[in-house]
Amino acid sequence: MPVLPKNLPAEIASASAFNKAAAAGGWPILCDASCAFDNPTLSDLLALWRDEAKDGIPLRNAMTARKLQPFMRNIAIYERIGEDLQRRYRVRLMGSGIVQYYGELTGKYVDEVVPEKYLPRWYALSDLPLLSGKPVRLVLRADTFDKSYLVAEYFCAPLASDNGLTKFILIGIAFDGKRPWNVVEAETRAKLDLATPS
Repeated sequence: MPVLPKNLPAEIASASAFNKAAAAGGWPILCDASCAFDNPTLSDLLALWRDEAKDGIPLRNAMTARKLQPFMRNIAIYERIGEDLQRRYRVRLMGSGIVQYYGELTGKYVDEVVPEKYLPRWYALSDLPLLSGKPVRLVLRADTFDKSYLVAEYFCAPLASDNGLTKFILIGIAFDGKRPWNVVEAETRAKLDLATPS
């Protein structure tokens, strides 16, 4: 039986709502709807997604291993199963570059492997691209698996199943262990014109 978070967050459909939830929850995460990535590989992944999205949200099957090959080491694909308060996310694919920091999660449900106190933020970052129907950029401190020394930039974008349901999330991650979170956070807040929470 899954251990769903006691305070499963309401589904979040916009970057501004995400940033408000992050501030209220004390999450070290900022969301940038403009997708102005610092990492060039994530910019290239965004370009691929946009190229495939000419007729709407790309199909999961259109994102073939051949197309994703340049990114494979640092991508993950999640699948949403269920709705509302019964929703869960299963990891369908996890590249070796992510595995080295988070462990091998392929085939597992997020609520089975992420400590409960971190589940609301994982649900929020998974819900956002599906509900908005758009890619987003997230900048965060990787606290979840005791890696708070790492800062990461995430690309998160929706993918559709063959029957047209938007239920997959393509995630690209660029880890940075050199710049501390307080520096990256200050730069990102200035770029997004976000006030520092009190």
